Amino acid sequence: MKKKLTIVMATVLSGVLLAGCNKAGDASTNANSASSSASLAEGIDAQSLQGAVDGSSAGASAEPLTEDGYLSYYTASDYVTLGDYKGFEVKVPIVEITDEDVQSTLLSSYASSFTPVEVTDRTDVRMGDTANINYVGKYADTLEAFDGGTDDSAEGYDLVIGSGSFIPGFEDSLIGAEVGTTVDINLTFPEDYSAAELAGVDVIFTVTINKISAPAYSDEEVAALGIEGVTDKDSLLEYIKEDLTTQAQEENKETARSSALDLAYDNATFAEEFPQVLVDRFISDYEDTLEYYMQMYSYYYGVSYSSVDDYISQNYGIAAEEVASYKEEQAVEQLKYIFLERAIADAEGLTVTDEDIEAELLDIATQSGYEDVDSFAEFYNSTYGRDVRELAAEQLIAEKAQDFLAENSTLVEVEASELEEETDDASEAASIAE
Repeated sequence: MKKKLTIVMATVLSGVLLAGCNKAGDASTNANSASSSASLAEGIDAQSLQGAVDGSSAGASAEPLTEDGYLSYYTASDYVTLGDYKGFEVKVPIVEITDEDVQSTLLSSYASSFTPVEVTDRTDVRMGDTANINYVGKYADTLEAFDGGTDDSAEGYDLVIGSGSFIPGFEDSLIGAEVGTTVDINLTFPEDYSAAELAGVDVIFTVTINKISAPAYSDEEVAALGIEGVTDKDSLLEYIKEDLTTQAQEENKETARSSALDLAYDNATFAEEFPQVLVDRFISDYEDTLEYYMQMYSYYYGVSYSSVDDYISQNYGIAAEEVASYKEEQAVEQLKYIFLERAIADAEGLTVTDEDIEAELLDIATQSGYEDVDSFAEFYNSTYGRDVRELAAEQLIAEKAQDFLAENSTLVEVEASELEEETDDASEAASIAE
């Protein structure tokens, strides 16, 4: 599925930057290279797009980016010499959707839309059941009940098994337990548990299973989901399987894009230096994106940072005196990928037309409440100092290069375990190299 220059996708793509984008560093993975380079190429960060939507002027009267701040000013071959970039074999996991996968998705994505009814034809707790329970949580060493760990109410507590509502291991330990019985569950609270007095503490939960309920998935409730062609539980399960298959196939295509780009990167030779104006631009974009996510962290989690540099230092383990060079390294690394994409586009005659750009931007303009692209572009340029058409062209040419690489690679399906072994080996080799 192609990435689109929409507000939502710009936010998601910008999020890739949070992991850093160095090719072998421990702050990212190679699989992110394609999407992260595309997000940098587009140059439309989440914060500025949000301003375009709500009319805020956080970046009002920004200094216009000069002509040499756009990629179209440069000839890609001046900064990268291409090696082999076609005909790669890219390994992807075999698309194999199991009944367990389907049931798990049914539980996580659809079960809440159905009314549970009491189960009377069996007594054992199963995944997806709603178990009505009473419980007492006690410290394992003293057997004293801890605060907040008890429900001895007459109505009991309805727990959906598999929902992840309780600490890891709690719900799984109830599977197979019988209605009317009481079981002891030995667990350890996660080290990062929110209540500091329980973090990493060994406990015992004494749990009584009062009754179990499960969705009946009646035809009426299934039809109410409004999914075309889905009228009963069987057709819902078939729909879920087809949807999971499509998702897996799309993920494999994205793997092909990013893996082929990484392989082309490995075969290319890059200039020692890149234009400082571009480096500065991408550092600025990186900082703007992190600023946006810092605000989100503060709003949702109450976590505050004194600056972007402080955020980088705390989250990536970068010493304060090394943050500036770290940001520059990220920018240069991205420029290598971007110029690589543009060099491939040049070599293969891949171009972007004015019509392509206008069509791409029309979606953003209309979603942002503007009547046409011109009014949106005028606002964006005057507020953020960026030519939005140039940014769109940069994004589109990156996509075309990535698509070309994927289309000219061969996908080889292998067992997931084989890929995991190769990933582990690569990680170990990278660690040794460092």
